[in-house]
Amino acid sequence: MKNKKQRLSAKLLIMLVALELIAVSLNMFFEPHSIAAGGATGIAILLQAGWKIPTFISVLVINIVMLVLAYLHLDRQTTIKLALGSFLLPLMLFITPVINLIPNNRVISIIVGSIIFGIGLAILYALNMSSGGTTVPPMIIHKNFGIEKYISLFIIDALVCLGNLALSDLVSFSLAVMSVGISSLSIKGFGFFHKKIAQ
Repeated sequence: MKNKKQRLSAKLLIMLVALELIAVSLNMFFEPHSIAAGGATGIAILLQAGWKIPTFISVLVINIVMLVLAYLHLDRQTTIKLALGSFLLPLMLFITPVINLIPNNRVISIIVGSIIFGIGLAILYALNMSSGGTTVPPMIIHKNFGIEKYISLFIIDALVCLGNLALSDLVSFSLAVMSVGISSLSIKGFGFFHKKIAQ
């Protein structure tokens, strides 16, 4: 019983670290340059850039809506897993200061931020946890129509990236697309590294 509690506490602590990495990438690398690279966090950055809505509020609202959809269409265990990250990520965004760590180079800032973001997501995936948000619609679509989750997620991320064209310029859009690619490589690289250690 004691070991089970210790494992649960360790898992929660690692999850908090992963969510804080995501919050740092958003508040210190993406938001200062108004680059929206997909997902609920990308939508939140677009809303912040266009209407000055704090990102943590947008992420919280989006996550709550997605949780309601998960409750209606997915199983209880999945919804519970989603709920934890859905409420913790906005909290991390709220307590993490918005600082432009690399003010003079948008490209380097987005590269560094994308790597940090990808590592944070990879840790969550390794724990079989989620930060909620736009990961929910692909799960529902997959359940009802059998369409692979990565396809739906790619379409959602692409639409969010296109939002950079509406609110900014072609350079911002290009950086957002680059970010999605770098984050994906970071996730795969961390996953490969994690498997090697686990062997």
